[in-house]
Amino acid sequence: MKLRPLLNLAIFAFALTLALPARAEDASVDQLIKKLPPPEKVVRTDPASVDPLAKQIMAAIKKMNFGNAYALSQKLAARHPKSAGAHSLHGELALLMRRYAEASAAFNKAISIEPDLAFCYVGLALSEASQDHISAALSSFRKVTRLYPNEDVGWIGMSACAERLGNKGDCLQYARRATAVAPSSSAAWLQLSRAERISGNRQAAANALARANEIQRKENKSKRRS
Repeated sequence: MKLRPLLNLAIFAFALTLALPARAEDASVDQLIKKLPPPEKVVRTDPASVDPLAKQIMAAIKKMNFGNAYALSQKLAARHPKSAGAHSLHGELALLMRRYAEASAAFNKAISIEPDLAFCYVGLALSEASQDHISAALSSFRKVTRLYPNEDVGWIGMSACAERLGNKGDCLQYARRATAVAPSSSAAWLQLSRAERISGNRQAAANALARANEIQRKENKSKRRS
């Protein structure tokens, strides 16, 4: 499954804010999360999609009633124990509700059913990072880079984790890799700016930040025209 833009950012945004370092110049939460597929697409291609509970969950999400959506996702996963979509949706909502251990377990179940679901490794990484299991989060982000080496999300996540672990060299290396594979990603350049600054390269940090801002301005202008 190709990593696609996330249409409903509310599912993960708050959880990612907790999981990764965040300042005004850091990698944008929304931009990193855009690498995940929307919940409706996760379930749509799964046998659990025909369950009336799936429609109820999507309706609750649209109404921003995440508590109800979370409770329904528990029921959907219990009803369809062999459904990767049901477990991944449960994981997304558990993460939003700050039930990090539960989210990790749900994503692991989804991965055990379909080992190549990259977005589940992203969700697992965020769940583990929220529990301060940074090495485990790094391992999950590394899996994302192996599945999709030309996507920036895994490299950005690995860079942020390396920083948390105090590995400045790896932090910088992964951030540079993110900009190499996705030169048009403002999130990648923002993370590189942070990594360069941490490494003491102030001018390089400023250049990366300027590049990120330039890309973001172009994206905003394009959105206004559309």
